[in-house]
Amino acid sequence: MEQLKELRINAGLSQRELATRAGLTPGAVWQVEHRGSGSPATLKKLADVLGVRPTDLLKEGR
Repeated sequence: MEQLKELRINAGLSQRELATRAGLTPGAVWQVEHRGSGSPATLKKLADVLGVRPTDLLKEGR
C-alpha cells in the first residue's frame, strides 16, 4: 500500500507519529503500509489524520 506511505511522508509524519495521532499502534501502521491490510476502522482512523478518504489509501493496492 504505497499510497499510505506516500501520504504519510508528504505529511511529514513517521509511522510512530501517524500511529499516535490515529490512536493506533506503530505495528498497525506498518501492517497497512507493508501488507496492504487493515480493518475498515483502522483505515478510517489513518485517513482522518491524513485528511483523505479511506478509499484513497487503497487506490494503488487494489
